[in-house]
Amino acid sequence: MKTLRQALIDYEMALLQAIAACRKVPLTTASKRQAIELLAQALLLPAETAVVLSNLSPAEQEALQAILAHGGKIEGPRFARQYGTIRPMGAARLERERPWVNPANPAEGLWYRGLIFKTFQITDQGGVEFVFVPDDLLEQIINSNLHLATSKSANVQSFEVSQAPVPAVVISGEGRLRENIFNLLVYLHTTPVRLQDATNLAVKDRKILTGCLQPALLPTFTLDMELDFLLHLGQRAGLLVVSHGRLRPNREPSRAWLQNSAHEQTQFLQNTWRADPTWNDLWRVPGLAPQPTGWENSPLLARSKILNYLSQLTASAEAWFLLGDFVATIKRIDPDFQRPNGDYDSWYIQDVEGNLLMGFAYWDKVEGALIRHVLTHLLLVLGVVEMGLPTETSESDRFRITSQGKQFLLEQPVAASPAPKSCLVRVDDSFLAYVPDHANLYDRFQLARFAQLERHEQNRVVYHITQASVSRALRNGVTADQMVAFLARVTNNRTPLKVVETLRTWGTRQDSVKIERAHLLRLKHENLVEELRQNRNMHSLLGEVIGPTTILVPSDNIAEVRRILTELGYLE
Repeated sequence: MKTLRQALIDYEMALLQAIAACRKVPLTTASKRQAIELLAQALLLPAETAVVLSNLSPAEQEALQAILAHGGKIEGPRFARQYGTIRPMGAARLERERPWVNPANPAEGLWYRGLIFKTFQITDQGGVEFVFVPDDLLEQIINSNLHLATSKSANVQSFEVSQAPVPAVVISGEGRLRENIFNLLVYLHTTPVRLQDATNLAVKDRKILTGCLQPALLPTFTLDMELDFLLHLGQRAGLLVVSHGRLRPNREPSRAWLQNSAHEQTQFLQNTWRADPTWNDLWRVPGLAPQPTGWENSPLLARSKILNYLSQLTASAEAWFLLGDFVATIKRIDPDFQRPNGDYDSWYIQDVEGNLLMGFAYWDKVEGALIRHVLTHLLLVLGVVEMGLPTETSESDRFRITSQGKQFLLEQPVAASPAPKSCLVRVDDSFLAYVPDHANLYDRFQLARFAQLERHEQNRVVYHITQASVSRALRNGVTADQMVAFLARVTNNRTPLKVVETLRTWGTRQDSVKIERAHLLRLKHENLVEELRQNRNMHSLLGEVIGPTTILVPSDNIAEVRRILTELGYLE
């Protein structure tokens, strides 16, 4: 930051004289340059520093301590909210009101004593105003006998969150993320789903896709909301792609994902969300209605701050923490975590009833709601946290970080492991296939191409091979021989003969019968059949001759046949 002399250069002569009057430093010159030099020399005297610090009120000491605790500078809006706004005054008003005599708040008390200054700095989020103590003055204050701070980087407020008892009810999302993404990949591979426009699903398709998901974990996070999140995440991860208006699996990336270990699959999706600037968590918070009036927020900034604070809790293995205390602690030590310039007046956000939520007074309804949404919805679905409830009917009020969530928060890579081996599948005479829940997802995907999910049981998943599911697979290009060969591999050649023979029978029957709509053209004389078939306009429109005086006409051609027959005089 700046030195005291550099900070004073930005001041008009009237303000320099105000500081001099407050600190009882005589300025006998009209030269601004000389006034700055005289004032800087006086204010940097160790004895003078000790005197001014000893005369600070408790509130002023607290305000100065807050700046020192942040390394000598703090965001201006944040400082103003806690310790007051420094009123802008010109030369005439300064002379008339003499605010250093009775400062309006602790901020003005420090300002007119020449202990704090303002500056603007350019950050990733644009220009931000800071209140700071000049470097040379800061060093003197730190070394003063009053010990207002022990070091430039001292943290006056540590991040501590109260631990909570083990809850009566635990809501876990373990395995949910990969299972739901897997179910979507299966359905979108086997069934065409077209988008109404660039992103929207038809009502029918949305209903079917939400039916592919496991039951909702919490009533506040509906399956509709989770589906939107998973479809976006799947596309962002490269597992899903929109091609020719159809939403479908991206073949090679999805194949590679299916062949990974369970931990690799989950962490890949977690990290995709962590680095995704296109999913705006704030705009997805239930109960909030941000309005697109030109303001912008950074999803990555807010997300990284929340995850960073969570990572500080990972040392307490298996501990439960109060959700409300976690939110309150962030509000206490870093309220502007998603607004680095402290701007609470230009983000145009309403609640669902249309009430404006602008200003720091609505922090709990905006920032607080965002933190709760990230924990109780997104991180729960991502398997990073588990939620706790005091009773079955109450809202979640505590959380704990899962073992895989700890790896994610600390950005620890998953230990290298070989690709998961195929697990033996058992198929019975009822055409039911029993798959261990730790089975390779790629094998389950191959099975799901010609079998339908029946149910989830403890430690296994049950699929049913039906004529309808096999017919669907045959239409999608899977042959009966491929199905039989797959079952032979995953069952170690223990597929019941009845199942094998039935699959082959269904395969040979496929497309052996064809049903078409057609019209009968009945003629009065047999010689008319050859007469019409030799007509160059009629020849390609007629179908098979099925009798001496009867010809089939495909439904698509009947209108043109009728027109030509009328022109030729055969019909009125």
